[in-house]
Amino acid sequence: MKNSSRPTRWKPVGIGLVLLAILAIHYAIIVLGLLHLSGDEAQYWTWSRHLAWGYYTKAPIIAWIIALGTRIAGNTDLGVRFFAPLFAFALTAMAYVFARQIHGSYRAGAVAALLFALTPIFFLGGQVMTTDIPMVTCWFLALWAVWWALVRDRPWAWYAAGLAVGLGLLSKYNMGVLPMAILVYLLLSRHWRRTLTSPHPWLAALLAFAVISPNLWWNSHHHWVTMEATWGNVTGGRGGWEHWLTFLAGQAGVVSPVLFALIFAALAMRGRRLTPQMGILVWPSLLALTFYLQKAWTGQVDVNWPVASYVGLFLWAAGPLSERVWARWTAAGLALSVLLIGLVLSANLLHRAHVPLPTRWYVPFKQMRGWSEIAAAVDRAGRGLAPYFVVTDFYQVSATLNFYLAGQPFVYYQSFGPRPALGNQYALWPGYAGRRGQNAILVLCGDIGHIPTSWRAHFASCRQPVFFTARSEGVNWHRMTLVVCEDYQGP
Repeated sequence: MKNSSRPTRWKPVGIGLVLLAILAIHYAIIVLGLLHLSGDEAQYWTWSRHLAWGYYTKAPIIAWIIALGTRIAGNTDLGVRFFAPLFAFALTAMAYVFARQIHGSYRAGAVAALLFALTPIFFLGGQVMTTDIPMVTCWFLALWAVWWALVRDRPWAWYAAGLAVGLGLLSKYNMGVLPMAILVYLLLSRHWRRTLTSPHPWLAALLAFAVISPNLWWNSHHHWVTMEATWGNVTGGRGGWEHWLTFLAGQAGVVSPVLFALIFAALAMRGRRLTPQMGILVWPSLLALTFYLQKAWTGQVDVNWPVASYVGLFLWAAGPLSERVWARWTAAGLALSVLLIGLVLSANLLHRAHVPLPTRWYVPFKQMRGWSEIAAAVDRAGRGLAPYFVVTDFYQVSATLNFYLAGQPFVYYQSFGPRPALGNQYALWPGYAGRRGQNAILVLCGDIGHIPTSWRAHFASCRQPVFFTARSEGVNWHRMTLVVCEDYQGP
């Protein structure tokens, strides 16, 4: 008896070591600096230097997380991304525990953990610090708590779910899709509908509202800018068959094509036999995914928006995918996923080793490469100009240069287009009107052969534009225009 139980005891240790190895890989990639910060990450970092209860386009938790990370590891790539691997590790560990709980199987727990660890969209979540990773963590916790409230009949779990939903909304407003999907499912479910006669779900909703209320208060004092930006995302963009099919292909890509097919094949074969205990995981997830599918038909949907929809689907699918009849396909799907991730990472490593690769292989890295070279060019242009300030015509470029310029000085944003630019946080921060008498460097995206009239008019003189290509390891990442102007005359 003692010898037969030993393998069972060691199985959790094995999956734990695998997850710790993946955590170490995440940190190694970040420390090696294979990818610069993305424009979004740099933007969130600028927010972290001006902490508030809200920001123009997003809720505030991302800035707070980055602020804590930079307190630990400094204003570096590691500091900005410090907590991303930890969130990813927490998701995989929770997936293992929850899947074992609902399926009663070590194999199911291991498959669930590997789905969360090795599918491209979740692996990337452990590499970059975006609003998705804390929101998905809160989504997981909320779904877990609702499962406990319904299946295990624990009233306290409703309040844990309310807290998780509130924190998720403070991470990203997409979190609001989950409580709406759960409400629709409960209303349609004969088994669970009576739950809505209890006060606990409604009091939990009030708790979620209380958690998000400071952000609502901030919005009420800033013309509801975050709400307006979010509504623009919901209603904006062009739809149609082409966009819908592109979105669907993108979902298969970020989940990994074989695993994507396996999950929905399992649903097609076993969906009619779902128990109410499993239905609470699957149906709200499908309702959330359906919301994004219809949005892709009517307008623009980014490939990462539905990421949280897969939480419940992965947890349920870990059961059938861990069975012997599916085992080979599941192993093949995970292997393909690792291969896709490896290709992405190895392409960058081979590129750095000066191994020639097709230019199109570098396209996914474009947003995260070349910024050190641009910052170096701006620093060279600023020699002998002090005091001077820097302005760009794209807010993400402003944020990224803010991070990579020597000394990390604040970089301003100014729109020069014929139409009003999309709103961003710089509209809420003071501009450069107080820099009268100083020199300036204007950084424009692309080859701009003329100096904007609205810019030149406010300086005593401006030099001729200088075109610059951000190039490293033989690849042209960005084409920029630098304009040096002397003696700012004021607004």
